[in-house]
Amino acid sequence: MHNDPMERRRYPRSRRGVSLIHDNEGPGVLNHVDNISASGVLCHTVKPLPLMMKIGMALEMPKPCARRIDAEGVVVRCEQDDLGDDHFQVAILFTHIAPEDQQALEAFVENDLQCPDAED
Repeated sequence: MHNDPMERRRYPRSRRGVSLIHDNEGPGVLNHVDNISASGVLCHTVKPLPLMMKIGMALEMPKPCARRIDAEGVVVRCEQDDLGDDHFQVAILFTHIAPEDQQALEAFVENDLQCPDAED
């Protein structure tokens, strides 16, 4: 848990690269992950996604986690990005993730925060 009283998020986030293997919306909808926590992801997409839309995804986590994580979530925010009018930032809150995968994400983020120069 995050100890900053101004931080509303329950879990801290990692900004280190995470590979998005696929999502159930088809190729190229979710382009890349900007940050990740045990509760969700912020990613880029080429088209806007409606709020509360359900989405499934598979993520390939780098070391020290080094595992595939399958999760389902809902879109809780979709905003146009500064890159242009065909790029959007989408926040997805996990609604279904295996407890061991959530624990692996927590460990990944904790490690990343303690060792910010860690390599993939």
